[in-house]
Amino acid sequence: MQNTNTGTYYQLTGEVLSKAKLKWVLGIVGLILFIAGSMFAVDWMIYLYKIEGNYYAGVAKPTISLLCLVLVVLIGKNYLDRRDWVLLLLAFCFMLPTDILMSVVGLNPDVPVDSPIFMVGGVLSIFAHIVLIIRLGRGFPYFKSSWKERYPDQTLLGKIWLPLAVYGSAVIAIIILWDDMALVGHTVIGPIYTAFFCTTTWFAWETVRYKLYPRLNAWFAALAATCWYLTEITGEIYNIGIGDISEIIYRIIWIFYGTNVVLFALSGFRWKE
Repeated sequence: MQNTNTGTYYQLTGEVLSKAKLKWVLGIVGLILFIAGSMFAVDWMIYLYKIEGNYYAGVAKPTISLLCLVLVVLIGKNYLDRRDWVLLLLAFCFMLPTDILMSVVGLNPDVPVDSPIFMVGGVLSIFAHIVLIIRLGRGFPYFKSSWKERYPDQTLLGKIWLPLAVYGSAVIAIIILWDDMALVGHTVIGPIYTAFFCTTTWFAWETVRYKLYPRLNAWFAALAATCWYLTEITGEIYNIGIGDISEIIYRIIWIFYGTNVVLFALSGFRWKE
């Protein structure tokens, strides 16, 4: 619903986050940062010193996702609106098992990237994206004819440049990586999955452009989706296995994905009036 007093397109029904709960939120975020920092340090030590096994990182990654799920549950009555919170919670219920399965793949180098474990994780991730797309779309008001009344001077190019940039950049990346993707059997699942994470990124940035969320929440969601986009592009570079480049990329992926899960969790809180 449009708020005619502020020019925004949302209606807040939840309670503002209290100072007491804010301390808990910051404490959990601090714990996440500590785990992430130690995990990245271990990852690089394993690579630089050629240490066998990567069990700490394999456990730490889904632990971070679990803590982000705890953050989402902690939102409670401090949501933007109840529907938004339920959809965010459902998305994390798909994201957590996805991260667990992907960590299993990472822990066992003998598991191929086209294994059933990897594929199930990919399908669950698609479900997460579908839920996030519905959440971030906020009813997709910009597709309705009545939306023209709000932006009467907006040109066709002004409306479509954002999805063109998102999908276009992904298509360029796929073209560059196509031959290597074919070698690992990702020529079907790769483009399909790309369509989903690009759509999530597109709709996330529409929340910023059209003020479908409070400003801070919109930016959290948009940056989270962008980090997930970067996760998948860099993740595919790792999956195709091109020597040291893939190994270095593996140490970078979770910088993006860890930021993604934290920011998506934080995007659900009502921070202020």
